[in-house]
Amino acid sequence: MSGLLAATFDRSVHVKGDDFMASVVSGWVDPNSPGAAQQNEAIGAAFAVSSISFAQNGYTTIVDGYVFPDGVAGLAAACAARGLACHYVVLTADRETCWTRASGRSEGRWPLEFEPFAAVHERFTSLDLDARHRIEATGSPESVRDAVLSAFRAGRLTATEQAPATSRGWNGPCGAGTLCPHRTRDGTKEDAWI
Repeated sequence: MSGLLAATFDRSVHVKGDDFMASVVSGWVDPNSPGAAQQNEAIGAAFAVSSISFAQNGYTTIVDGYVFPDGVAGLAAACAARGLACHYVVLTADRETCWTRASGRSEGRWPLEFEPFAAVHERFTSLDLDARHRIEATGSPESVRDAVLSAFRAGRLTATEQAPATSRGWNGPCGAGTLCPHRTRDGTKEDAWI
């Protein structure tokens, strides 16, 4: 869905969290395991810096990966420090739908194990997330893209520098994206996902 979303903008990039995960060549730790905090922080930081760089340079930047509330708050603060607004969406679906989609991805994907995956899904379902930022994602990729665009255009997806709930890490039940305005060549701002 994120690729479809990026394609709706004239000048855009699709930054994939899985690509950053695949960058770890040795010393890999399953990102869903308790011992993955340092790796997740490093990957998350690289992911955020890359995304913000694209947005600052005029690209609508769609980030495809999961970000827990503390990560959203950090990204919102980083955007605000650069004069960029930040928006996010949490795509939700039942665990079986998410597992089918996640385990069906092979390209650049680490070996996915069900138990840690199910634990992350449970973490998200137990968060008290603002309903304005949730989009049901069991439909077709096109219908999910359209729902995200509609929510964004209605102003429902604005993030603040305050964490929307307490937790730590990267990813959502089926993924999340965040959006920041980028500066166009003439210096005006337009909305961009990060």
